[in-house]
Amino acid sequence: MSGQVRWFMPFIVLILLTVGCSYEEQSPSGEMPEMIKVQLMIPDKVSVKEDVALQIKLTQGDQPVNDADHVQFQVWNEQDEPEASLDQGMMSAEELESRGATKAVSIGDGVYEVNYTFQEPGVYVVQAHVTSGAMHTMPRTKVTVE
Repeated sequence: MSGQVRWFMPFIVLILLTVGCSYEEQSPSGEMPEMIKVQLMIPDKVSVKEDVALQIKLTQGDQPVNDADHVQFQVWNEQDEPEASLDQGMMSAEELESRGATKAVSIGDGVYEVNYTFQEPGVYVVQAHVTSGAMHTMPRTKVTVE
């Protein structure tokens, strides 16, 4: 009897690990959900001390997403890019805010917005951090401030 138990235990553990590690979030129909898409809606050029709307449009498939978990904007002068250490991994929304990211608000139709004022001329990087469900994306663009 003990020989049979020794043979079955590794087999049972292997099955449990395989089943537990292969979980993927699926739609009720059994298909994988479509990836989220982020369209940056940010001007290429702005004036110093001008109030600017930094916006994204978030969609999944053809549908706007108005209930994203987190949408934040991070802005920095391209000469002062923040260092990201390899041990950081993906930062939480709170960690991003502690590093200067600003939380965006949904204004409807999948559009999220932050008002921002650039204080000095230069070339700035604007990066959106978007989390919706299990998906995360971080598109970025540059803005010239004159």
